[in-house]
Amino acid sequence: MRDDMDEVIIERPRRGSRWIKHERRTRRIDAKVTVARDPEVIPLQIGLGRWAAISRNSKSLNENLAPLRRYLEKQVGRPWDKVWSDVSKNLSAASTVQQHVRDHIGDFVATRTFIRNGTVYATGRSGGPRTLVDCPHRLYVDPRSGILRQNKHYRDWQQEQRASVAAAARERATRMREISPDTQVHEFENRGWWEVKLAPKPRVAASGGGYYATGYEFVSDVVLGVGWSSLPAEKLYGQAGVYAVSKRQLSRKEITALDLRAKTPVPQRSRS
Repeated sequence: MRDDMDEVIIERPRRGSRWIKHERRTRRIDAKVTVARDPEVIPLQIGLGRWAAISRNSKSLNENLAPLRRYLEKQVGRPWDKVWSDVSKNLSAASTVQQHVRDHIGDFVATRTFIRNGTVYATGRSGGPRTLVDCPHRLYVDPRSGILRQNKHYRDWQQEQRASVAAAARERATRMREISPDTQVHEFENRGWWEVKLAPKPRVAASGGGYYATGYEFVSDVVLGVGWSSLPAEKLYGQAGVYAVSKRQLSRKEITALDLRAKTPVPQRSRS
């Protein structure tokens, strides 16, 4: 582990380093010089613009945990006791900042693990034991050998989001096909396939609100209004802020042309 890991993670680089040497020294406030010249003009308050000019070159705090994550991932295959020993040499528990970095190790590594019925469980900072499939840690300590290992079931929030979007798309594909941005065909239970025309919901300003305080005007959805689906509009149509303005039952010829699975339609045809 690098000796300055705490600085890399906690401290953000100085801003404006390219032009710091060109800044005029007269813009800096030196309290000792000010008091020596005139004790009555000690600056008790400072404007935001002046403060920005003074502090633009100072360091600020940050939490860039990527270096810590990369270090821990490179230790996979090593005994956790040795990894922790290296961490303790470079990050002292006596230092508040370094202890803060040590605390973040628990965000990446599940150290409290055990085996139950041949399955590895991990206990995090909150909640009960979880299997590695449900564990939020990308690394874990093997309870059998004490070796740091990669959690092959781990997925970060971006992967989870992509998986969620893909699952939603697969679910919609079983009941809906998008023809154009405002035209879809839906398969409704016991009703066959229908063409649905969509339109944006009109927005109205909320009373007493600002520019962004808007809502949707009440509209009559020709699908949801007659109880043809229990899904929310956003999930039913795969997009937010739209509603169905008309629907038309597809003919067998149209169903065949669109390569849809034909089901016995309801004899009644509706145009609304």
